[in-house]
Amino acid sequence: MSETERQELRQLWAGLVTEFRASGQGQAQWCRQNGYKVRHLHYWLRKFPAPDASASETTAWLPVTVASEPQATPSLVVRVGSAVIDVARGFNSDLLRAVVRALA
Repeated sequence: MSETERQELRQLWAGLVTEFRASGQGQAQWCRQNGYKVRHLHYWLRKFPAPDASASETTAWLPVTVASEPQATPSLVVRVGSAVIDVARGFNSDLLRAVVRALA
């Protein structure tokens, strides 16, 4: 490949990489839609790294308050036919047995 052809290929892919980044699509989706191989796009993405977005943006830290959440009580869900029984910790096993027999 001549130097001129290399330069043309590089210019072509510089434009394609820009289009890919602006598309918001994933690599596979963009390649499928545009008729390119993912490995080729991946190669050129390494050749043309994305400009560092953090260099042009400032970071503003905001205070965060973490509210405590109530502790969830572990439970067991039993389905018998169309009935649903939510069994919480400390349940009465005799009562559960009687309910399941009645639903069966």
